[in-house]
Amino acid sequence: MSQQILRTVGDPAKRFTEDALRILRGVRFAVRYDLTPEAETEAAMLGMTALMENLARERVFDELCKLLPTVGAEDLIRFAPVIVQVIPELAQAVGFDQHSVHHAYDVYTHTARVVQVVPATLPLRWAALLHDVGKPQTFTRDEKGEGHFPDHSQVGADMANQILLRLKAPNALREQVAFLVEAHMLPLPPDKKVLRRRVSKFGRENIQNLLYLQMADRLSTGVHTDITELKQAQALLEEILQEGSCLQIKDLAIDGTTLVKLGMKPGPQMGKTLSRLLDLVLNEQIPNEAHALMEEAKKDI
Repeated sequence: MSQQILRTVGDPAKRFTEDALRILRGVRFAVRYDLTPEAETEAAMLGMTALMENLARERVFDELCKLLPTVGAEDLIRFAPVIVQVIPELAQAVGFDQHSVHHAYDVYTHTARVVQVVPATLPLRWAALLHDVGKPQTFTRDEKGEGHFPDHSQVGADMANQILLRLKAPNALREQVAFLVEAHMLPLPPDKKVLRRRVSKFGRENIQNLLYLQMADRLSTGVHTDITELKQAQALLEEILQEGSCLQIKDLAIDGTTLVKLGMKPGPQMGKTLSRLLDLVLNEQIPNEAHALMEEAKKDI
């Protein structure tokens, strides 16, 4: 079967001048339907990206959300001029040498590969696209010439937040992505106590997504990387969730009503006691059983 061709109706320059969003839409059509842009069409797509400068941000965001679940690494690299026009913060990443024995690729190529590897959900695809956006701004080299990126996850999270604010993304998605970018270096060892605390603090979905992102990040370096511990952590997390472990205050075997019956007055102390009990349960210092929890709670009355 011959390769199908993507072309505009008539003069590409005229079509893109009429509506510059057609450039980004052309990328999406090429990716989704496995089309090869006709030479003149592709030249116009890549050469007229500046026309997208004044597009409504909502339209750009909508097109990107349709593109990201289907896009592959080679697509993001081929159409990089279009992507960095609508997300200019990524421009510095293109060709940015990491000077690291842990990375064979420049920042943008690594990013493109991570996007391809993570599951095709919007929070993960957006987080993958932006997870290293802070690297160029935080780059330093030591006396041996090795590259380092101190605080790039925090800087990147702030940048991701601003990018998605500018694009008028829904708040829930923006917050999820900013969390994943900020936490993508957070240790998630194969340790049930640690994982319970992570889920308790950040939520089940966030930790599940974070493990997916961290695995994709390591698998996309271009050098050998061992992800055994991340796989073990993922398996342990599933065990924790299937066990119905106590992960939040609402999961405790007692509640505020029980504390009142024990003689505690409603107020800030009640919340502190319940939080303390949860910490003890998460650390496996006491079981999540009513009698044990009540005996411990009596120390605060």
